[in-house]
Amino acid sequence: MHVLYLVGQSTGGLPHYTAELANAMTNYADVTVMKPAETTGDDLFDDDVQLIDAFDPIGVSMPQLYSFDVNPLDFVKGFLSYNNVKQIKQLDPDIVHDTTDLFPQVKLFAKLHRIDKFCPFIVTRHEVSKSRFSISRPPVFVEELMDLAIPDLDLARVVVHTKKQKRAMLSRGVTADHIDIIPHGAYTVFGSKDDVDTAPEKNTLLFFGNIVTPKGLDTLVKAIPLVKRDVPDVKLLIAGEGRIPNRVQSIVEAHEENFEVHNYFVPNQQVRELFARTEVVALPYRSQGGTKGHSGALATAFSFGKPVVASTAGEFTSLVADSGCGLVVPPEDPTQLAAAITQILRDDDGKREMAANSSRMADELSWGNIAQQYLAVYERALRKKATPQMETTTWTR
Repeated sequence: MHVLYLVGQSTGGLPHYTAELANAMTNYADVTVMKPAETTGDDLFDDDVQLIDAFDPIGVSMPQLYSFDVNPLDFVKGFLSYNNVKQIKQLDPDIVHDTTDLFPQVKLFAKLHRIDKFCPFIVTRHEVSKSRFSISRPPVFVEELMDLAIPDLDLARVVVHTKKQKRAMLSRGVTADHIDIIPHGAYTVFGSKDDVDTAPEKNTLLFFGNIVTPKGLDTLVKAIPLVKRDVPDVKLLIAGEGRIPNRVQSIVEAHEENFEVHNYFVPNQQVRELFARTEVVALPYRSQGGTKGHSGALATAFSFGKPVVASTAGEFTSLVADSGCGLVVPPEDPTQLAAAITQILRDDDGKREMAANSSRMADELSWGNIAQQYLAVYERALRKKATPQMETTTWTR
């Protein structure tokens, strides 16, 4: 079997996801990845993966989208470069799989060149908004408008990470027998607890990822002075790209001994260092009314065997609380978040148990297991292709 992965985003965690899956899939298939010339995952692919730099970088990160800091010329150049998906026919894969949410530029040129008619086309959806046109998330709103103007693809399968996401896709008209649920794998490309030979720094937490409104950094920063009353030496490591709001910055400056800020996109080689230093990983997401099926920070926390404190947004109740990996509290509640952080930091036995459960989750969500589940999806798609009429589903975001 020859599997071709399409990467529709240059920045953020989606190239990491593609690298993990592509590396694991080389045990079962020949793997080709068509990607932008520069991505955040470029140094993570194994040698067995054939890489094709087919597209120009879109040049837009999530923090830039939220601040509308976009170079229109770079964006247009990157968008139009996806005309190169026409090369797929020459590469002759058995399966084409967009692992990065089917962004408008991929959808447009895949439709234009009839890639969905050439071979089974599969898409992984990492987040499904309940409302297609939510003005609370301007980048998603703009993307949905663009998507609406592009004719739908005939998709062989749609993969989501959770049952809630499947229900959301059903509400958009995707039939149940075209949807597969595969959980998000635990990232290992940054290392794991087995790669760390130093103890974490006492009472240290980590916020890791893009600094955008839905991630809820403001709630976490407001909680730290409350935690400080019981844990005076608490320290929050803030690591990620994006603008830190003035009201958040003022709290950081007023309690500078309790914060350490790395306000940039964290290079892959530094990720291990940050997770090794921390005792607890914090995911204070806002609800945003969506069905978020994953978090790259959570996936990495599992790999490093870290306790987690999170909001109840998305699937965090199941992934964090029900799994025994940590505690969850309502979104946008600094007081309850502070209480949960304090409880974890002061309970050494509890921390050890949560850490063990995180490591167990990493084993369950290993990329070997994830790749086998995807392989079964590919085989189902190929079996349907072999029938006289291939059952397909139209794509509605």
